[in-house]
Amino acid sequence: MSYGQLLRLCREAEGRVLHTVRGRPFTVGIYLDCPYFVPASSGLGRSDGKKAAERFLERWNQIHSWRSCDYQDVTRNASYFLALLSDALT
Repeated sequence: MSYGQLLRLCREAEGRVLHTVRGRPFTVGIYLDCPYFVPASSGLGRSDGKKAAERFLERWNQIHSWRSCDYQDVTRNASYFLALLSDALT
């Protein structure tokens, strides 16, 4: 998956409530060509930046793991990225 494809998935998911594997609701958006996530629990947007998203994708393309712990050294938003991918790929 490319970064452009990830941004397309984010655009397609904008306005919808997604859920992490633990059932926590969140929304996704894009700001300055960078994905950000808004957990319903806090209502505050969070992003690790474009480089972290690119590192997540690099790892995803290598291992295709659905476990967020496999990405914890790359981004704190792995559970959101994985939920976005799961929503798009299922």
